[in-house]
Amino acid sequence: MRAGLYALAAGLLLAALPALAQLERDRPEPPGEPPPPTVFNRIAEAGTAEDYPDADHLIVLDHSINRVMDSGVTYVDQYHLYKILTEAGAKKKGALSWHYDPRSSFVEVAEVNVIRDGERIPVSVDSVKDMAAPQSMIYWSDRIKVLQLPRLKAGDGIEVVSMRKGYNYALLADDEPDTDSPRFAGAVERIRSEDDDRYIPPMKGHYFDIVVMQANVPIVEKRYTLSLPKGKRVQSEIYNFPMYAKTEYTADSTLYTWWAVDVPANPHEPRQPGNWDVSPKVVITTAESWEQKSQWFWDVNRNQFEVTDNIREHVERVLANHGLDTDDDPMEIAETLNHWVAQNIRYSGQTMGAGEGFTLHPSDMLFEYRSGVCKDIASMSVTLLRAAGLKTWPAMTMAGATIEDIPADQFNHCVVAWEKEPGEFVMIDPTWVPYNNDIWSKLETEQQYVIGHPEGVDLQEIRYSPPGESPMNVHNEADLEADGTLHGTVRIDGTGACDSRLRRIVYYNQKRALADYLARILSTISDRVVVEDVRHRGVEDFTGDMWVEIDYTVPGFAMKVGDGLEFRAPMANAVKDHGYLFRAGSIDWPEKRTVDVFLYYTQRLEITEEIDLPRGYELANELEVDPVDETFAAFAGTAEMDGGTLVLHTRTDVRRRQFPPSGYEGFLDALHRLDDYAAATLRVTKGGA
Repeated sequence: MRAGLYALAAGLLLAALPALAQLERDRPEPPGEPPPPTVFNRIAEAGTAEDYPDADHLIVLDHSINRVMDSGVTYVDQYHLYKILTEAGAKKKGALSWHYDPRSSFVEVAEVNVIRDGERIPVSVDSVKDMAAPQSMIYWSDRIKVLQLPRLKAGDGIEVVSMRKGYNYALLADDEPDTDSPRFAGAVERIRSEDDDRYIPPMKGHYFDIVVMQANVPIVEKRYTLSLPKGKRVQSEIYNFPMYAKTEYTADSTLYTWWAVDVPANPHEPRQPGNWDVSPKVVITTAESWEQKSQWFWDVNRNQFEVTDNIREHVERVLANHGLDTDDDPMEIAETLNHWVAQNIRYSGQTMGAGEGFTLHPSDMLFEYRSGVCKDIASMSVTLLRAAGLKTWPAMTMAGATIEDIPADQFNHCVVAWEKEPGEFVMIDPTWVPYNNDIWSKLETEQQYVIGHPEGVDLQEIRYSPPGESPMNVHNEADLEADGTLHGTVRIDGTGACDSRLRRIVYYNQKRALADYLARILSTISDRVVVEDVRHRGVEDFTGDMWVEIDYTVPGFAMKVGDGLEFRAPMANAVKDHGYLFRAGSIDWPEKRTVDVFLYYTQRLEITEEIDLPRGYELANELEVDPVDETFAAFAGTAEMDGGTLVLHTRTDVRRRQFPPSGYEGFLDALHRLDDYAAATLRVTKGGA
């Protein structure tokens, strides 16, 4: 079977495969040599639930053979072999599915067998159902093929042979063909008989892939074979895990194979990066450079940004409503128009024609629909800014992940580049900034991007944003009465990433519910808290950063103990564990870490509390919490008297949005010190110490 696969990948005729297989069978085996792999001994030797206590099934073998034509059209032969380990696994794999987009790919299920007690039990692929795929927010033409399997049991294997044609990602899915099977030969004939024109990739004649060698279950062996026509050159690199690779040549093609063995299941730890950043992978492309990719993206979209009379009039009207015209400060113009797009173009993807995955739709269409996905929202922003005289270009990025320095299509998001000066770009993202005072979200710092530019631009990267650019400042002015009642006003100001977090609190809560929501936040201080009034900046007011003020009273806040009052720092307890106010504090972090921490943005949480004590009262004890100053996080906290006012101050910094396990201990130490500060008892008495 394996010899047949390699022959197939080399482009040999299917008719020759049975003869090659017969030669393999007639060859004598040397003493002590293990038998050649078969579907049966692979299943038998794969292991049991005792060997994989955290898995309910295994991928025993995953092999895909990708044959690329001169046009870039790719035929993919896929083979998957699974082993069921538990009853839960039997239920989970009770049905197989294949997702595809009929506008750009074609899928044929050739053969499915259940492997049980040394036998192949065929499952009729005539029962495959082809139906619309479940969709939410993006309503394109995606479809799904589904096949119900007979009742499975622990120890069973599932053998799946399928073919795919097209240019969508061949990421880890579900599928080494039995090349002697008549059904396999028939499926190959059908998949090849389809008109290839619709399956030519966007960058004609080129090929790319990101091959993730890991899944949510363990993999015994995964292989990926790429057959390129003679003359096509490929760039590739391996990341995150040791694996094997080899290159072979035939008269008219070059064969590349990458494989990995004994790959553990994907890690699942709180706030980890996406699998593309932590899983073993191979990035492959035939593109020569990022400049070539940049020019292609410009060329394919060059005619999509027509400024119609309606659009021009609309731009003038929006600017006039903000007291601006096209001769004013370009940054003010960019901010105003970008916020209009962010607030008024709804994120809802609808089928608007060919090229949903890579072309930006015409702006006049988007202006009428007022909806689309990120590329449409970016396209609208490009056009409006051009109408106002700004030189803008579409750009591609990988939101929340790394683009490796291999010019493959490692993109999931479309944004805007404003060329403020020749070769100097200001990045704009209307999709990620609804209810956000920035024009480029701080959640997208340190991301790479490529601009669609007629001159071709190399891969760029957004600069690092320190925590001081995204502070959540909490300022509490309060009075503590002799009976222990606390009443005061707390003002919370958010800037950068924290501006949008704070706006979300207001936006997601109707006016009547907002006080209740804020009371629940303050209830960490005491369940007797009463929110008396709430004030805030309008959520669509982008003339400044977001702020919220809360007037509150807490009866019985401080406990009478002997001749004094005892309590804990109120606002440190209220905000430190709330996800919108302090992202890092909202996670129940384990003590150990094996993969990177990924928080999307850096943050500073600064809490200042000025509590006027009853006449004659002073702080009677010292607050002993050591500061922390580590590479990726820091903490400092003080408590001191200023006349009759107790001043409490803490500052906690998270200094990187992503950092390795080697920095986890220091990060955790800073969070623990904040917890210690919030848990410490403050005692005030007449005369103090």
